[in-house]
Amino acid sequence: MRDVLITIIMIYRAIRLTAPVFYDDAGIPVPTAGDNDIDELYELWRLLLDFHQGHHAVFRYRPGGERALKAELLNRLKEKNTRVFVYEEEDLWAGMLVASLRPGSTGFRLSNKGYIGETVVREEFRGKGIGKELFEAARKWLSDQGADHLELQVSVQNPNGLRFWQSLGFTASTQHMVLPLQEPGNSKKN
Repeated sequence: MRDVLITIIMIYRAIRLTAPVFYDDAGIPVPTAGDNDIDELYELWRLLLDFHQGHHAVFRYRPGGERALKAELLNRLKEKNTRVFVYEEEDLWAGMLVASLRPGSTGFRLSNKGYIGETVVREEFRGKGIGKELFEAARKWLSDQGADHLELQVSVQNPNGLRFWQSLGFTASTQHMVLPLQEPGNSKKN
């Protein structure tokens, strides 16, 4: 396993100066992605979307939808309770993880959800601990923001993803189900 300091420096080199910065336990800056990073982030996000295309219609994107998808990603970057963590290796963005704080009702014991969204590591960089390092950076940030638990969704058709998240301590609590009401791409909002 690589030294954590080297990894953090690699993450730091990948980020533009416009991105917000937080500090790890050792006081080392660990920035997150900003608006100027949209092309690199979109490339990683598309890898994730392409992987899931055959899993379910909910993962499919429209041909020619690049502009709308980039706008969606930019909107997430602008949410004050969201950060996108990235990892650079060999001058290539090797992975990313989207994390957000979603406060809920104080009527529940667990009311401040830390949500782990899109997480992807390029295939050629898998098995090197990059996903775990991205997760640990996100977990620390979410905890520092007041999250009292973490949640995520993983495709039931992604056994490697399921094993990865289970290895980090996640357990199933519900079954997320989807029922398309119309043929994909034929909504009245088109």
